[in-house]
Amino acid sequence: MNNIPSYSLLKFFPAIALLVVVGLQASSSVGQEVGDRVVVTANFETKIFKKNVDTVAEGSIHTVTAVNGKWCALEDIKGWLPKQYVMNLDMALTHYDERIKANDLDWPALAHRGMIHYENEAYKKAFVDLNESLRINKKNALTWSNRGIVRNAQGRSKEALIDIDYAIKLEPKYPNAHYNRGVVLSGISANEEAIKSFDNAIKLNDKNPWYFISRGSALQAIGKPDAAEADYKTAIELNKRIADAYVGLSNIYLAKDDLETAFEWADKAVETQSRNAMALNNRGLILYKQDKFDDAMYDLNRAIRYAPKLPIAYSNRGICNVAMKNYEDAIEDHNKAIELADSAVSRINRGVAYLGKGDFKEAKADFDAAEEMAPKFNEVLNASAWFLATCPNGEFRNGGKAVEKAEAACEAGDWKVWYHVETMAAASAEMGKFDDAIKYAKQAAELATSDNEKAKCRELLALFENDKPYRTQIGTSVGQQN
Repeated sequence: MNNIPSYSLLKFFPAIALLVVVGLQASSSVGQEVGDRVVVTANFETKIFKKNVDTVAEGSIHTVTAVNGKWCALEDIKGWLPKQYVMNLDMALTHYDERIKANDLDWPALAHRGMIHYENEAYKKAFVDLNESLRINKKNALTWSNRGIVRNAQGRSKEALIDIDYAIKLEPKYPNAHYNRGVVLSGISANEEAIKSFDNAIKLNDKNPWYFISRGSALQAIGKPDAAEADYKTAIELNKRIADAYVGLSNIYLAKDDLETAFEWADKAVETQSRNAMALNNRGLILYKQDKFDDAMYDLNRAIRYAPKLPIAYSNRGICNVAMKNYEDAIEDHNKAIELADSAVSRINRGVAYLGKGDFKEAKADFDAAEEMAPKFNEVLNASAWFLATCPNGEFRNGGKAVEKAEAACEAGDWKVWYHVETMAAASAEMGKFDDAIKYAKQAAELATSDNEKAKCRELLALFENDKPYRTQIGTSVGQQN
């Protein structure tokens, strides 16, 4: 049927190997430390105490999760594999170069090399190789699905779905094509449709933990945390070595503002994979929310070290730098986040850093840009309202607009987000409506969870009780805008 291994669409997800191709010879490997990405060089039945427990496919790409002498464990594979059957990406790329040089019609080798290029984020080269592989053999469903993966990475989601749908037409019972279709749909926020594709993948193969992790993420996105939690726990039952399932559980409790439970799951994720950037980023964010800034910075620095192109890690480190009053470092972090993936959230975060530094013109430019990108997003409205209400330079303040935007942000959050209500208090004070400001400041204090958050609300309350508005203290405090 299909004779090359398939790959997951998500860049930080490991490859999912199904079927294999003969050709890649076992070789001595370079670098099999935990966290390394490696290519399996032979079909192998992995073992636990000499008992075969799983199958790993030649040519598939995985992350090393444990090393024990001559053996290694892979992220999405149960059991142990001899280290002699894996090689690093550069060695594998050289191997396929030589194979293709010897036979330019070797379509499996072209497909394998294409996915190594994909792994290295060389998407144009990946597309060329996969396209050539399909020119030679148009009937391989895995190659069509893999080309869809590459097109999605290039931001061509519509074309990606065309390729993946054709793969499903060729092989309707090919579960990973259904899974990849779900990932593309999740990426464009079509989560209801994505869940249907994940359902199809699970019906065809209910032993793959990644199918449950991805469906859990989509369920969480549409506001079904209980169903999402069940999927994450099923994934853990299938394979306890995948940090992403623990990260998913952590995010569920983070959304509930249960920081203690969220931290426990995040800590388990890091314990499972100490070099998993998303796990470190997640735990760092929770530590930041617990006002443990030094510990948060340690995790976020490590996340960036292991995944230097992960924008959310820079964004979170920037937020933490603001809390530590390191405004120049914060702006540098947000510049990097914007360079990697510009977004309204990145713009408001950088705007907050500029505000803390006292660069009001740049702050306003970022808040305005964020509103153009997402005019109805509550966090954008809240950040803009805070700036309009509390900027020390009266040239930039506008109490009427601040109240309007703050009220819209509060309504979008059902008046349950403490710092949205805090902004409403500050905006009311700027309008001279101190009775309203006192009411909202007290309400914000009741919603706040940490001691630091409650202290900020009390600081504002004391001012409002004396008929004084709040002004951002440059280089000292910029309020809570995360």
